[in-house]
Amino acid sequence: MLGLFGMTQLERVLRAYDEVHPLADGWRDRVGLHRLHPLLTHVVMFGGSYVPQAIAMAHKYG
Repeated sequence: MLGLFGMTQLERVLRAYDEVHPLADGWRDRVGLHRLHPLLTHVVMFGGSYVPQAIAMAHKYG
């Protein structure tokens, strides 16, 4: 969620998190999958401008 809308200093936050609680192998490959639900929520709440991004993400994992 932190990176979905362009959080500044994201890599710094992720490094700090990883120091305290190491992230599982391959976590970066699954980031988009975890972003799909918020994207679909935004499609419902705010309209079609999020549709292309949600479709692209779904195709990546589908």
